[in-house]
Amino acid sequence: MSPALAFLGISILGTWGLASIGLIAGGIIMLVAPGDPTTSSSNTLGGIVLIVAGVISGGLMQLTLAPLLGLDPPLPMKAKDILPFTRMTKWANAGNIRDFTDGLPKEVRLRSQRVLIVRDGDNVLATTALCSHARLPLAGLPGSPIKAVPLQDGCVMCPFHGARFEAATGKVIRQPFDSQFNNDHPFLGRLQSKLFFWNKGAEDIQTYPVKIEGGEILVGLPK
Repeated sequence: MSPALAFLGISILGTWGLASIGLIAGGIIMLVAPGDPTTSSSNTLGGIVLIVAGVISGGLMQLTLAPLLGLDPPLPMKAKDILPFTRMTKWANAGNIRDFTDGLPKEVRLRSQRVLIVRDGDNVLATTALCSHARLPLAGLPGSPIKAVPLQDGCVMCPFHGARFEAATGKVIRQPFDSQFNNDHPFLGRLQSKLFFWNKGAEDIQTYPVKIEGGEILVGLPK
């Protein structure tokens, strides 16, 4: 994805997202601060309509524009779909270990699979490149302010909503929209948690076997 396309997409998503949040906020205001009770119109009904419109708008925004930007629809991934290593026998070359910055997750495409490569010194780990919470890229968006978060305590963090996963096992360590993440990221955390009221949980993610031969990183993929 080119930086120009990424910037355009982020601009559209941001504007549409703010409009959706505005509708939801307007509806909440109408419900909690109804104003003049002598008016003939129903503030309660109006508030509910605005909230519903905002939620629908936000959902359509992500379901419509995300695929156009090469992203997966923001739908959760289930741990029950994780495959065992015994089925990962098709090895693909992810590149030389020197091409990966130590501690910084990087997404690569391997035979149509989106794989996250994490170098930790001389050790290399591989997981799915998508967060199980809403299928957003764990390595962020190229050319945008949303970038990969360095490995910390053996965990990778989704830069969109703050879910953390153990890179070696794929186990979810922290759920999205954690209070600390929300405080540090008002838009991606606190505000977007309102749009994702229907989905605030993450499950374990897929990991892949890795071996290094001659400095080349080989990742085991499903047959």
